[in-house]
Amino acid sequence: MSGGYYPFIHQLAALITIGFLLTIPIYILATTVFPIYITELFAMEERLLASGICNTFGRGATILTPFLTVALFRSYGILGVLCLMIGFLFGQIMVVLRFGIEPKKRRLEDMEQG
Repeated sequence: MSGGYYPFIHQLAALITIGFLLTIPIYILATTVFPIYITELFAMEERLLASGICNTFGRGATILTPFLTVALFRSYGILGVLCLMIGFLFGQIMVVLRFGIEPKKRRLEDMEQG
């Protein structure tokens, strides 16, 4: 909800406060959910390598996103930036819905499709 107000705030203290509150869920997601979920997707023998590859793609996206954000902001303003972020999140949702595995306390080896 506070993300909708963020582009229209002009007071510095409110801008910093809401920006901080918007950043907290991102770091909680990045430090708890992603590492736990990604490691559960791979068998023990390939877990380290596969997690490293996933982290590499994530870091690459982190490097490219600021450049895309600046370019979109210059051309389309805040609406372009919001559309980019919403598009990235929608893409993540689609990938997890299509390829995601819900282990529910089962071994990954037992869930492998023949």
